[in-house]
Amino acid sequence: MGPLKDWFKRLFSEDRRKGQREGEHQLHAYYWDGGPAVARDIRDISFSGLYLHTKEHWHPGTLVRLTLQKTDSKEGDPERSITVQGQVVRSYKDGVGLRFVLPEAKADSKVGNPATPTVDKKTFHGFLRRFGIRKGQALIEYVLILPFVLLLIVNLINFGGFLFAWITVANAARAGANYAILGGASAGDLIPANAGQIINLITQDTSSLPNASSITVGICQNNDGTVTNLSGTCSYTYTDPEAPNYVTTTVQVNYTYKPFISGSFQFPGLSIYATLPPLNITRLAYMRSLQ
Repeated sequence: MGPLKDWFKRLFSEDRRKGQREGEHQLHAYYWDGGPAVARDIRDISFSGLYLHTKEHWHPGTLVRLTLQKTDSKEGDPERSITVQGQVVRSYKDGVGLRFVLPEAKADSKVGNPATPTVDKKTFHGFLRRFGIRKGQALIEYVLILPFVLLLIVNLINFGGFLFAWITVANAARAGANYAILGGASAGDLIPANAGQIINLITQDTSSLPNASSITVGICQNNDGTVTNLSGTCSYTYTDPEAPNYVTTTVQVNYTYKPFISGSFQFPGLSIYATLPPLNITRLAYMRSLQ
């Protein structure tokens, strides 16, 4: 959970640095400001840049030549220090953030200061690796987390589709039951709807669902305890408390939901699904009408 937690923390952070910063190191930075060389603390550093503690407030875009030097190395060590060029990208009251500007190949000694030429990218990365600073760790974490993020997105889509199907089936059952009770007892002596008309209404209301062909409809009437199945069967019917003056009509809609996006990592025999499995949705609606 550590990498996943760190990934979400960086995702919603205002810090937009490309490389992961290493806080613990044994480096000091030096730059020429017209006075004696003074060791500057480095708060954190990566392959792409560093944060330098300084009272200088350079404008973003300013190029600064830095010499990074080991704090525990001996005088005369050829790998004691290295010179790089950085570009200011942000400035705070206690320091500045710089982005390294490194050539792909070795710098030409005729360019800049021959005494302290800036190193190329390969040499600089080798220098940092000796401090245990790793390149590409953030990228590796993203690669490891990406499948889980995609799986989360897929399941959000499928769960949204499931809710849509649930609401659609419930509304269709309610509309079918309401249509079923419109009959001779209504104002204007309407002709009662038959089972085929009710099923056709429900079919139209649920036509937008994937796997709509799986829908089955049960229409049942309970007249004072006598149940008549107009179409299919119903798992339960209510007896009207004011029978025989009223007849209860039950409309039951059954639907098998299939996910919009189904992954290949599924083992139905073991009940293991990378996404939502096929689910059965059953909704019942009851209406009463005058006998």
